[in-house]
Amino acid sequence: MAAAEPETASEELLDWAQGPVRWLLLPSDWRELKKIEEPNEALNFVNRFWRLRDPDPSSEENEFHAAFLRRVEAADLLYTEGDARGSLTPRGRALILLGPPPRMQLATEDTLAWKPGRRSGARSTTREIRVEIWRYGPEDLPDKLIRVLRAAELETAVEIKFHLGRREVKLAAGENTLITVARLALVQE
Repeated sequence: MAAAEPETASEELLDWAQGPVRWLLLPSDWRELKKIEEPNEALNFVNRFWRLRDPDPSSEENEFHAAFLRRVEAADLLYTEGDARGSLTPRGRALILLGPPPRMQLATEDTLAWKPGRRSGARSTTREIRVEIWRYGPEDLPDKLIRVLRAAELETAVEIKFHLGRREVKLAAGENTLITVARLALVQE
């Protein structure tokens, strides 16, 4: 069954915004795109969106957009979870924003769990969960991010941690780094 065609330009634009590009959209982008109703306004918004992230506007290709599309394709291949497109999962998000992890570790961690009891009531216990840790050194990160980390007197190495559940993967650590990388993608104002 084919997907229904969007009824308006704003509906089509919202569909685009809910795809992998969501990881790059800033709050100001969301406010602006929700007001768009005309097809030419939607096209102008998308063109301007990518132009503002083009590291070299003098070249014919927008290198950032090309890298984004390659990473989306890789995320869709590597990280699909059930019906969820890989580029819309937590690991897909990290791959799109930071690129492939140069170092990865699989481990287990103990976490607090609640175990229902039969006679004596519920009790707390611990259980092991699987984790995946992506590590990026300063040489693996965008220069802009390194400058921001140094200015904040933070480590210039980054770890992104995921909890690997039976049905889904959740981001456990690294949210602020991913938000910062999305903001730093904006190279022109």
